[in-house]
Amino acid sequence: MEYTLILGGAGFIGSNLIHEYVHLGRRVISFNRAQPDNGNLDGIRDKVVSIDGDLRDTVLLERIFREYEIVEVIHLVSGLLPASSFEAYLREYDEVIIPTMKLISLMQEKNVRKLVFLSSGGTVYGNYKESGCYNEGDSLRPINYYGLSKCTIEDYIRLEGRKGKIDYLIIRPSNPFGRFQNLYGKQGLVAVILGKHLRNQEVEIWGDGSVTRDYIPIDYLCRCITRLSEMGAWNETFNIGSGTGVSVNELIETMERALDIKLKVTYKEARSIDSDRVVLDIEKLRSYTKIEIPDLGKSIKDFYNQILESEHDKR
Repeated sequence: MEYTLILGGAGFIGSNLIHEYVHLGRRVISFNRAQPDNGNLDGIRDKVVSIDGDLRDTVLLERIFREYEIVEVIHLVSGLLPASSFEAYLREYDEVIIPTMKLISLMQEKNVRKLVFLSSGGTVYGNYKESGCYNEGDSLRPINYYGLSKCTIEDYIRLEGRKGKIDYLIIRPSNPFGRFQNLYGKQGLVAVILGKHLRNQEVEIWGDGSVTRDYIPIDYLCRCITRLSEMGAWNETFNIGSGTGVSVNELIETMERALDIKLKVTYKEARSIDSDRVVLDIEKLRSYTKIEIPDLGKSIKDFYNQILESEHDKR
């Protein structure tokens, strides 16, 4: 039986991808560091092979490749945030970047060619175009260590692709939000704002609210990934976004309007690690597959309703 191996399957994007693959009738192995059950696989647990492990454990990975017929690997593992320090980047090099290189070598040894890597559309390009709109052919000039780590892995993957060793699909998503996202963490502005609202807390905005990004619901991202994989768009890099820039202030207004709420907002000094404006050009994606961009307000409302239903079920 053929399997897709998802590295980092217990996380926000990974959990949603697993649901999408199971919905499509695909067999999935979820590989993660040991952690408490977060309930993300409720309803499909019997259809997923879950294995606890570390990306550095080449012995365990070799056993997985030996015991299961792996035809595709999806790499979602990252321990960094855009605000991460140089010391954290050095740990990432040891815990993720070098193990990724060894993983690709193991894939070559086991004749597993297909690798999907989730990079970062919001951080790899940097902050050098006045328009703030970037396509896949633009130079990569990250201004934080998170973006640098993604660029390093991208470069290595493309090198092995040029050597004919693997078939890769590099995905540069914008800012996804939705089901299974941590409302009380430090990443994912839509989720963080909703978490603050539910706790009746102030939303802290870095800068004057003019920082502009591109926000997409997680199910749209997952559909694009599976569609590109299924159609065999290998050895290519794709931006996945909405193609429309939304400032933080505009996002807040959209959320207030969609949810009929009033948020408590406070502004703090801007951070040097944040690009002023990053909007992904998605013309390449459009040229490969027909896509329908979801409405931002409706998608946020759907996410909010999912949160309320989940909270109700826990009572």
